[in-house]
Amino acid sequence: MALLFLGAVDLTRAFYYYIALENASREAARVLIDFPYEYDDSVGCAAGNQEGLPWVNVSCAAGTLTISPAANTGLNPPRRVPGRKALTVFATANFTPITPLIQQFTGGTITLRAQTTMLAWY
Repeated sequence: MALLFLGAVDLTRAFYYYIALENASREAARVLIDFPYEYDDSVGCAAGNQEGLPWVNVSCAAGTLTISPAANTGLNPPRRVPGRKALTVFATANFTPITPLIQQFTGGTITLRAQTTMLAWY
């Protein structure tokens, strides 16, 4: 009975972490579609990181928050290509179950991944 309860707790935790990832990717995409002339993607990365905390820690530097297509840094100042293009943000996190039985089935960690695609406003 205890394993069944802990398994339900693990599934609930995984679902909650996934929702936090989804919110982080959505917030990063929302910020990036509104501001085409930002110097780089750091504003979207900061928004995604702040939205995910305290449950998931996502950042562009760690590779757990990926923006596609990235801002064109070859221009001065860097900016995105106009024309109502799609912008996709991927957020990834590793989830470790607390139940030993579920850890055996999953190999210890589960990789959770959320994705948000929005059209730019510019």
